[in-house]
Amino acid sequence: MNRKLNNRRNFLKRSAHMALLGATGSAVGGKMSLIGSALAAQGDYTNLPDYKALVCVFHYGGADSFNMFVPGEPSLFDQYTGSRGDLALSRNQLLPDATGSVLFNNNLGALRDYYDAGNLAIVRNVGNLIEPVSPAQFINNPELIPADLFAHNSQQEQVQKSWSSRPVGLVGAGWGGRMADLLMEANSGNALPPTFSMANSNFFLPGSRSTPISINALNGPRLLPRLDRNSRSSNTDRDSTMSQLLDLPTNNLLEDFAGESFRNARDSSRILSSTISGSPDFGPFDTTNRLETQLRMVARMIAGREQLGMRRQIFFVGAGGWDTHDNQTGRLIGLTSGLNAALANFQQALATMGVENEVTTFTASDFGRTLTINRDGSDHGWGGHYMVMGGAVNGGRLYGNWPDYVLGGRDDIGKGRLVPEMSVNQYGAAMGSWMGLSNADLLDVFPDLNRFETGWQNQYGLFSG
Repeated sequence: MNRKLNNRRNFLKRSAHMALLGATGSAVGGKMSLIGSALAAQGDYTNLPDYKALVCVFHYGGADSFNMFVPGEPSLFDQYTGSRGDLALSRNQLLPDATGSVLFNNNLGALRDYYDAGNLAIVRNVGNLIEPVSPAQFINNPELIPADLFAHNSQQEQVQKSWSSRPVGLVGAGWGGRMADLLMEANSGNALPPTFSMANSNFFLPGSRSTPISINALNGPRLLPRLDRNSRSSNTDRDSTMSQLLDLPTNNLLEDFAGESFRNARDSSRILSSTISGSPDFGPFDTTNRLETQLRMVARMIAGREQLGMRRQIFFVGAGGWDTHDNQTGRLIGLTSGLNAALANFQQALATMGVENEVTTFTASDFGRTLTINRDGSDHGWGGHYMVMGGAVNGGRLYGNWPDYVLGGRDDIGKGRLVPEMSVNQYGAAMGSWMGLSNADLLDVFPDLNRFETGWQNQYGLFSG
């Protein structure tokens, strides 16, 4: 019985950081289980000399990246326009890169410029895979296909957890959280976890050892008004009295947990509030652009990295609206314009701080979309194109291959749903390698990675260092 109580107490301790922080007070997006238990690090990450951060930008709903990045080569462009029909963008609605090999949606002008400057790369035809499959295997070998492939909730969970060979709901930790479990000792003091969400709960950040903190993207952490010593002098006595109550001895497990939860949340809130209040504002910014608001708060957190004792941080931001079943052309104008402004302003903030080489931002989504038309939009697809941005990125390049855009072609499993060429495992492993994880630890973070060909350690030269 004592062992059971101790195990439960340890689990409750891992959740204690969350109370009182952010908009929701919780960032736990998945179920804890034996699958996804704490990893034993193969590498030594206690004395990493540099600072690095990952920022995951998640497009909820399934982004139609086929209309964000279009092949410029004439025969491929003709395939694209032939399959997309009325959804296809004409060349005068697209911006070519310096070589003409890729055409950007004309609302992504700043991102095109970052691409030409070598600070942004496009990774083509990425998706949720258990192992490489062909359209024929999709039909004849269902055991090779991720569960509930075209369902939003399942695919958000699987993409963010990246352990597709396990049933949905059985994996507790996300791949960002599993990285954090290994890298948290790199941060001095370890007073706070290395993982922070600006978009409430998600499946990406929870770890088995590390518990993410959710932060209100607009206003930052919330302090209890009657215990905030800085707001009025009378609160000092209340805070002192509360501390004495928390220090009273108790033999009750729930009382211990309640007290420890309160103390951790109070102390973490104060640390983060002090850090953010002393960070640059990076304004003005568009408060109607949810993604820009979130990334501004990420920038303020990064500005306080030394105060927090952080050498490794992992952030999650996200915005919905990408489930474009109808009025896709009109809706993509707002979605791509907002994405362009948010990422460009964030990159400018990083440059202002001089950390543009130390922060890598990457996109992900539930899935890609169909080439074919669904009313005046598109349906849930499979493979899609992602972006990776930052000074450490070997940008101005395309990674992977353009898919076959022909309906019924070699990559089409039906209705213009394209089989991914590259797995989310490979994509994520490239980020983990840049963060400094050893190859052995990458295989633990991404348990399905060994099903794919090598090259994921630094995905075809995606990073320069």
